[in-house]
Amino acid sequence: MWSRGDTALLRFIRYGKVRRASPHVVIEDSPELVVLHIDAGTPAALAVSDGRPIRGQADRDWALRHEVWHSYRVLRLIRWGDAHSLELFWRHGDDSFAGWYVNVQEPLRRSRLGFDTDDLVLDIWIEPDGSWTWKDADELAEAVRLGRFTEAEAEEIRCEGERVVAARPWPTGWEDWRPDAGWELPELPAGWDVV
Repeated sequence: MWSRGDTALLRFIRYGKVRRASPHVVIEDSPELVVLHIDAGTPAALAVSDGRPIRGQADRDWALRHEVWHSYRVLRLIRWGDAHSLELFWRHGDDSFAGWYVNVQEPLRRSRLGFDTDDLVLDIWIEPDGSWTWKDADELAEAVRLGRFTEAEAEEIRCEGERVVAARPWPTGWEDWRPDAGWELPELPAGWDVV
């Protein structure tokens, strides 16, 4: 288990290759919950094809481009066994709360450098007033068309999102949380791209 303040890598792995990697500061790592923080300015690696970021496509070939996480400070709450993370977003400029985000993803797995999962394309954005909208439903349909998911798998992905919306796990109690002022931005560790 990781301790508060440690740097742990969050990676999205597809077809046995790293698709996205970003170092996070560990806030909590317990048998029930993993809480990870990423601040604007943190280096990351993102999959690209033809120089453009890859989103929901079924591409099997990509390069990894170094990026800098920007626009938001994010706290990711991930319960072991859940096929989603619940994320809190604060705007980079004024640190105002922007809303919650449900990332539908494979259940979290431990790795030698942190945690691995993979994105399942469909997401939900929740405004501070609690109103919500689907995000990337068109990309999920495209991923089915391209053969990344079957219709049955896509339906289970949608059902996972619907379960979260029905449970309405927001507010979370973390909305006023702030990082320690002395924390430095984490770096990508050596071997981040080795699965």
